[in-house]
Amino acid sequence: MSALGRRYLSSAMCGLVVTAAFVRYQMLTDIESPISRNPLLMIFFIVLCPPSMLSLPFADAEVGSNGFYILWGIIGLLNAGLYATIRNLIARRQRRPD
Repeated sequence: MSALGRRYLSSAMCGLVVTAAFVRYQMLTDIESPISRNPLLMIFFIVLCPPSMLSLPFADAEVGSNGFYILWGIIGLLNAGLYATIRNLIARRQRRPD
């Protein structure tokens, strides 16, 4: 794999890790849990994972259910693609002669 390909892959993996951290935070602060979710941290995760907004219509997907994991798996792949696309746009901008 070329160096550029590894950069795209590492960017995509970064997007996947951000989504996994978001899911883990949701699981740790489930509704029945005594720990409440911090609104500032949730905004931070939404900024880092814009595809997470797609989960709003599926708010009935209970944390820990199969539907929850499928939904967030798709969101994770979308976020990974977003991060790789941003990496591609940055690389093109750097290669463009002024």
